[in-house]
Amino acid sequence: DVPEARFSATGNWAPLSGAAGASAGEQRRTALSFRLDVDDSGALLTRFNRPGLVRGGKGRIEGSVGWIGSPLAPDYPTLSGQLQADFERGQFLKVEPGAGRLLGVLSLQALPRRLALDFRDVFSDGFAFDFVRGDARIEQGVLFTNNLQMKGVNAAVLMEGTADLAREQQDLKVVVVPEINAGTASLIATAINPAIGLGSFLAQFLLRQPLQSAGTQEFRVSGSWADPQVTKVDRTPPAAPARAPAGALQ
Repeated sequence: DVPEARFSATGNWAPLSGAAGASAGEQRRTALSFRLDVDDSGALLTRFNRPGLVRGGKGRIEGSVGWIGSPLAPDYPTLSGQLQADFERGQFLKVEPGAGRLLGVLSLQALPRRLALDFRDVFSDGFAFDFVRGDARIEQGVLFTNNLQMKGVNAAVLMEGTADLAREQQDLKVVVVPEINAGTASLIATAINPAIGLGSFLAQFLLRQPLQSAGTQEFRVSGSWADPQVTKVDRTPPAAPARAPAGALQ
């Protein structure tokens, strides 16, 4: 433990065969279940020589992961598992592209030049969040999520897609939903069920919220973490179901 955080974990380092009398040269697999409780994410990153990436941020990351090889050296090509994160009250700070690695992906500083003017100030100096939460699974070193949610003062940000931890690349769908009516963006950013995912939920929600739908912007973020490629996706507002003609049988 350190003043900013507490880490607990259980696990094993076992032969792949599972045999008790495995040979000394046989490959072993590390399996780990863990929980990290953080009181100040920025201070914790500074302790590990990564200052200036986040300010504040209290929360937790927990899950289970495994890989082939030593517990002291995670092997990304064989890494698998699942994670859940939930943080509140913090800010992703402005950094040079690539400096923050995966945190740089979350900070969304590649978006401002593609955003309408009313959104640009939300991201250009680092996104300040009320909360960041979501679930992810990892398969062969690639992280998949369909319900990553971030809520700020003026907007909610929803993400789904992949991040390749070994190659440091991403392929993400990013949806920015404006806060028009107090609490509406908060609702959309807390109601996504991982079993349904972002796409289906968003279509249903925006159909019932025409003002939110009109202001919502969607992007595809691809390429490397150091040089993300951002493409604005033209959105067609969802059409309301056609009404039956007057007098028609229901």
